[in-house]
Amino acid sequence: MKHYLFSKVFFLILSFSFIISCGKEEIPPDKLIGEWTVYSITDESSETIVWEELKTRLVDLIPEYSCLDFTATATQQIVSTRYVFVDVNARGCLSPIIAAYTWDLDPETGFYQFTQGTNVINYLITFSNNDNRMTWKDQTSGAITVWDRVITDTESAE
Repeated sequence: MKHYLFSKVFFLILSFSFIISCGKEEIPPDKLIGEWTVYSITDESSETIVWEELKTRLVDLIPEYSCLDFTATATQQIVSTRYVFVDVNARGCLSPIIAAYTWDLDPETGFYQFTQGTNVINYLITFSNNDNRMTWKDQTSGAITVWDRVITDTESAE
């Protein structure tokens, strides 16, 4: 009887372990997810603008332009960009321009598809510098935006 009871308990534990191990496999988060600040912008004519150099020059001329900003935030479902540009008619900056897009990664092409309403932008996104730098290449216009990951003090201490 003890042998029979032990076999049942052993089988029950083994079955339970199997069921738990067959649970949903966790997919690692996409490298896109996080806070980003722009490093540079290259337009269709291949002219590259390094954002901090531009900002430094403008702030040297007019200190109130220090509010100039260009960031992106990506979550599991949304990518939002935030631009703050200078007001050329006053000493300061304009209100932020925020754009939000849903996104997904096309497994066949490898392109990230950013969708806002009926507007779809396909980007080839590559990562470098231990996934702390990302490059967006617009597949329609050819424009390239390079981003650096915002690393907080708690992340750098780990």
